[in-house]
Amino acid sequence: MKTPRLFDNLHVRVSALFLVLLVVVGTLYYLWMTRMVFAPPAQDAVEEHWYAELADAEVDSLAREAGTSPDRLAAFAVDYGRLIADFEAEVVFFDTGGRVLASSDPDSLDAAVAEVDPQLLADMTDTDWAFDEIYPDPTNIDAYVNRIFHTAAVETPAGERLGYLAATWQPLIFSEADVALDPFKLWLQAVLVGLAASFVMGWIVMAWLTRRIHRLSVAVGDLADGRLDHRVDDRSRDDLGRLGRDFNRMAVRLEALIEDLRGKEQFQRQLIANISHDLRTPLASMRGYIETMTMRGRGMPEAEYARYVRVVSDNLEHLDRLVEHLLQLSRLDSGQTRFQPEEFPLPELVDGVFARAEAAATAKRCLLACDTPEDLPLVVADPLQIAQVLQNLVDNGIKFGAEGGRVWVILRDAGGGKVSVAVRDDGPGIAPEVLPHIFERFYTGDASRSTKGQSSGLGLAISQKIVEAHDGRITVESEIGRGTTFRFQLAAATDTLQAREAEQ
Repeated sequence: MKTPRLFDNLHVRVSALFLVLLVVVGTLYYLWMTRMVFAPPAQDAVEEHWYAELADAEVDSLAREAGTSPDRLAAFAVDYGRLIADFEAEVVFFDTGGRVLASSDPDSLDAAVAEVDPQLLADMTDTDWAFDEIYPDPTNIDAYVNRIFHTAAVETPAGERLGYLAATWQPLIFSEADVALDPFKLWLQAVLVGLAASFVMGWIVMAWLTRRIHRLSVAVGDLADGRLDHRVDDRSRDDLGRLGRDFNRMAVRLEALIEDLRGKEQFQRQLIANISHDLRTPLASMRGYIETMTMRGRGMPEAEYARYVRVVSDNLEHLDRLVEHLLQLSRLDSGQTRFQPEEFPLPELVDGVFARAEAAATAKRCLLACDTPEDLPLVVADPLQIAQVLQNLVDNGIKFGAEGGRVWVILRDAGGGKVSVAVRDDGPGIAPEVLPHIFERFYTGDASRSTKGQSSGLGLAISQKIVEAHDGRITVESEIGRGTTFRFQLAAATDTLQAREAEQ
């Protein structure tokens, strides 16, 4: 059952808790009063048997005997009082006016109460009077008439009523002042119990609240001290519970943000180191060649001079590519690259990529091939950006492949409005421990791969960014000695798909 939103409020929950505790205390107090104050004292088996089965008959018999000898009321009362002394009961004779004539214990009830309403005594002689349920004065638990458990009329043999005989249980010695003070005592007792209960309940409620607030305070202190892994364990749906959950979310986000900042700081340090290394290497090479050319001047052989110039030119070209890649990667990271998607055929784009890679492929006697079905749909993408992805992958296949190897592009309709692209080579493959880092910036794999050609380690990182910008994901599969395959998918043109479905 879902908790009503009303109880999500902390004020309502505290008030409800206080009310529940108040009801519990009031109920316990009522039960205590009922069992300990209002209820008659506990009786043993003999006493309970006498009260339940013998007392009424004996009192009726005593009343009849007293009617035959009205001058012996005191003797009757005292003699019978001795018999019932163990039961802590008492009998009292009243005249028809309700005044006490004789008592089994003259120093007890008749000393405190001189008379009783005669009409009440007459009513009590009625067989329908329920002594267990009807109390003449329910507001006064010490009232004398409330202790009467049986009443019998005292009559002569001729039927003339002489008075009444009342039997009471466990007589108490008290004065009229005591009777008058009892209500005040009860109210005072109730007030004291209420104050004590309010103190206890207030202490419980405040302990519950302060314990939860203390947990929040400790968590905030830990966060201020830099311990970001501290969490508040409070699943309550009230305001403090929501505050605890908001604190946990804030701590998680702050921890992630700091980890991200640390990662970016580490990345920036590594980036600067890598850029410095990649710039320093060609610059150092060019400096050496240029100094040699300057010192030797025109005395150098023409072929050697041309080779030096070509080396310097190659290094300048590498620096130009490195700077261009860095700028492009920076634009991709910042979202400044503008993509212009359009519908175009992938096979034609692959042909253009092969044409630009033909010189490098010829130099290594590498075969370039494209495997594509005739009914391949058009794709929707930025052709210039996808061409760069394919160019990077094909160039890598040529660069890191073996002499006389093969690089081929495989295009397939993947279904679901997608066209799959795979670029595969039959080179030496990539070691399993290298694969997880293959798309990291400036990562060029092992030394043997990096020495096979100048590589900035940015091509695959740029390719990954471009594919992700097209809502795709580029993956790599490789096996040592059996080559490497890069895969990604592009969105197929909707109009082309609908035309193909219409033809079928």
